[in-house]
Amino acid sequence: MNDNYPVIVKSYELTLWYLKKLEKLPKNHRFTIGERIQESLLDLVLILSDAIYSSRKKDLLLQANKSIEKIRLLTRLLKDLTLLSNENFRFVTNSLNEIGAMVGGWIKHVK
Repeated sequence: MNDNYPVIVKSYELTLWYLKKLEKLPKNHRFTIGERIQESLLDLVLILSDAIYSSRKKDLLLQANKSIEKIRLLTRLLKDLTLLSNENFRFVTNSLNEIGAMVGGWIKHVK
C-alpha cells in the first residue's frame, strides 16, 4: 500500500473495518446489500490505486466519487433497516466525507 497517499490508506482502513461488519449481516441482506457495499468499497480502493499511475487521473477520481456515493446510499439503507447502529453509521459517513474531501482535493490538484 502506498503510504504517500493518505486517501488510499483511509479507504483501505474503512474497507477493512466495513468488511468485518458486513460478515455479520443476516444472510438475506449479506448477499444483496452487503455484496454491493463490498464491491463498491473494493472498487474505491482499486480505482484510487490505479489513479496514482494513470495518465487519466481525473476520470478515475470521478469514478471514485461515484463509488463513494454508492457506499453512502447503501450505508443509509442499512441504517434505515436497523442493520447498522447510529454510531457505526456516523463512523462510516464521517470516513466517507473525509475520503470524499481528499478525492476532491486530488481532482483540483490534477486540473
